Amino acid sequence: MDSSAEFPNLLAGIKVLDLSHVQSGPTCTAMLADMGAEVVKIEPFAGDQFREPMEGAHFFNFNRNKRAMAVNLKTKEGKEIVLKLAKEADVLVENFLPGAMDRLGLGYEALSQLNPRIIYCSISGFGQSGPYRDRPAYEPTLQAMSGIMDSTGEPDRPPVRIRPAMIDYCTGANSAFAIAASLFGREKTGRGQRIDVALLDVALFSMSPYVTQFIRRGELPERAGSAQPSGGAIQNFETCDGLIYIVAGTDHMWKNLCTALNIPEVGNDPQYATRQQRAEHRLKIAEIINNETRKYTSQELETKLLAADVACAKVRNIGEIVQESHVQGRGILEEADYPALGKIVAVKTPIFFSGKVASFRRRAPLLGEHTREILKELGYGDSEIENLIKGGIALQQKSK
Repeated sequence: MDSSAEFPNLLAGIKVLDLSHVQSGPTCTAMLADMGAEVVKIEPFAGDQFREPMEGAHFFNFNRNKRAMAVNLKTKEGKEIVLKLAKEADVLVENFLPGAMDRLGLGYEALSQLNPRIIYCSISGFGQSGPYRDRPAYEPTLQAMSGIMDSTGEPDRPPVRIRPAMIDYCTGANSAFAIAASLFGREKTGRGQRIDVALLDVALFSMSPYVTQFIRRGELPERAGSAQPSGGAIQNFETCDGLIYIVAGTDHMWKNLCTALNIPEVGNDPQYATRQQRAEHRLKIAEIINNETRKYTSQELETKLLAADVACAKVRNIGEIVQESHVQGRGILEEADYPALGKIVAVKTPIFFSGKVASFRRRAPLLGEHTREILKELGYGDSEIENLIKGGIALQQKSK
């Protein structure tokens, strides 16, 4: 697949000022950048917290296609630089604690007076209002608070976190959607928008069926490991060399599964005839199915069940899935050279337009890599730039 040569870059010409850090905000702005927006990332001299963990793997993925400058926002001159950028920006994204941007003189009220067309997106743990607004938040603490952690894990063991930062990912995507909608709305009104996205709200949105069921019935979601408690034969099953996840939720798939495993009498047993009955007998069904699945390798069984129209997947690790021909053919992995580290593979925004997916126009920037370049675009002269750098107001780091 030709993955990127003719990608439409639908947000080309949109200027985004990115004052976010860690993951939710940078995920949002990376998606906007992948869609063609011109994103300038502002960092403190210490850099984004995610420049260091896992040799920067987080940072590479969430900050591609951006330029970066490092500015000391505690100085009058540093704030003036950001104000000049904000005056020309279409979008500003920040994920400081509520009130922090106001104290810096960079809050929505101040910037909307300077630039009435600006779309100002604030991402925070608990939103811009409410008793918890000033409380710091990170992905694991939100999983703990939202009920996600309590409903995840084996029934006889303590709750566990979901490994990927799914709340951060979903918050970034929700924020990017809100910004795109606001850009569309601005074409009609001529004015910008104040956007407030909270990680806890997003986490609860992902748990919405369980919220509804608890309020209606007082039922908490059951911790059931890999299983889906509302149906039988929906969980990991053992093979002779690993695990396979099977989803035989419909009556049709249930019978297909039993036929493929050479136990048609189980599929026709009236005590397992409906999904509700299979849910009630879930543990017994798991025992029966495991006795059969252990006779196969995971790959053999995946091939056999797919041929029988049963949804399933061998449990793969990251090393296995990235080598799959399907993933390779989709073109969502891209390699870029990164100074001092060599070749880095990252994952693109998973959105295709007319068969095309966004390319890496730029690798993730070094700290302050484009400071001089951006200051020149703002009208600063060479001597002014030197004074800003020598005075500890801006930082420039050369490519290595």
